[in-house]
Amino acid sequence: MSTKEPSGYELDDLDLDPADDENQQSEEYRRRNPEKFATYLKRRMVVFAVAYVGYVCAYLVRNNFKLTSKILRDENGWDNVQIGLILTAFTLTYGFAKFFMGMVVDRLSLRRVFAGALAISAVICILLGFVHVFWLMFALMLLLGTVQGALAPGSMAMIANWYPNKTRGSGIAIWNTSQNLGGATLPIIISGLLGVVGPSNVAYAFWVPGVVVLLFSFVAWKFGGDTPKSEGLGSLTDIYGKAGEPQVEDTPDEPYWTTLRKHIFTSPVILTVAFVNAILYFLRFGILNWMPIFLGDEMGFNEAQYSMAFSILEWIAIPGCFFFAWVAVKLPNKQSIVGAAGLVLLAGLIWLYMGNHDYALLLVISGLMGTFIYGPQLIINILTLNVVPLRTAGVAVGFVGLFGYIVGEMAANLVMPILAEALDWTASFTLLSFFALVGAALYLSLRKREQKIVQA
Repeated sequence: MSTKEPSGYELDDLDLDPADDENQQSEEYRRRNPEKFATYLKRRMVVFAVAYVGYVCAYLVRNNFKLTSKILRDENGWDNVQIGLILTAFTLTYGFAKFFMGMVVDRLSLRRVFAGALAISAVICILLGFVHVFWLMFALMLLLGTVQGALAPGSMAMIANWYPNKTRGSGIAIWNTSQNLGGATLPIIISGLLGVVGPSNVAYAFWVPGVVVLLFSFVAWKFGGDTPKSEGLGSLTDIYGKAGEPQVEDTPDEPYWTTLRKHIFTSPVILTVAFVNAILYFLRFGILNWMPIFLGDEMGFNEAQYSMAFSILEWIAIPGCFFFAWVAVKLPNKQSIVGAAGLVLLAGLIWLYMGNHDYALLLVISGLMGTFIYGPQLIINILTLNVVPLRTAGVAVGFVGLFGYIVGEMAANLVMPILAEALDWTASFTLLSFFALVGAALYLSLRKREQKIVQA
């Protein structure tokens, strides 16, 4: 039976077990501060909405050049090397910026940094629509990668600071679908715009998304949130006891760089998580980036078929991530086991993928690969936030993300084609399958440490 409170929410909303000491503390807090607790729950929903929609918006002003690169190449007389250099400019600065911007996020207002980065990204995107000079386009993409580096740490840190241990994982898991939604929506927007104004007016592919995101940045500035404590609602520990925050030994008064050295740079847990993330990016981009060439040249599928397989992989990843979100609620301190299971299944799917010539089965395999690529990847985000003090959440996300982009994606772009040229594509995808199993083993190595840190 649920107990109705004057503030209009129910005891069941807390997912409490009255026999549990930590949950008894949160129940006591709720009874002592019914209005504050009701406000906290409402603000938590708003903050999550800002973080989620904001990261969808991040993708609306991120891949515009990539999706219009062929038109811009022909229009401006550039060659493929120049296009590659412009794309690499974003990847390099974005990878490093996720780490350095994570420090900025931890030290300044989450709300302001996140909203400001969205606004600047939108302005850069609008400016890109006016540019026809190679070096200027290259410089703007360097700048865009730098600014966008603040968005993932900022949005995830917002969620981490508002959600307790038991629901932080599900919040991050649902947030993770924002990248799929944003990545899948932008091509539709650009195709629709160019269908109306014509491909000769490619600038609209930058201007329209840029204006939309610029407008939302004002919403993020007004309604985003830093922490419940900063709004007078108490900390997560005040509200939920030990079940509120990761139980990591932390000395708030110690120097910031000492905290980073202890909990980030020399932490065996974070270093393991970072290596798993590098493997996951290698798997993700090793499959996605080479899907057209492998399926078209090697497996005999036509453009429409491999384009559909690519799309299916991204779209099915969304309900797949919601499934992992449900599992995160059921197993809040067993995420390492869930991630390992997903990678073992992915290893088997890669073997099916590289030997399949049936189109219908290709779509099924692609959808499942999307689930087991992005599912274990969101587990990385959950683990990262669960094993560090919340005041270092931003830099932890950035540090782990640095390994993903600089090690994982770069390896996917270089190792896969080199191995395919030297041997064949079977060798390249066999390597992917092997690393999926290595990632699963690394996940399992975190099991005991995770259960010690995350009390739910």
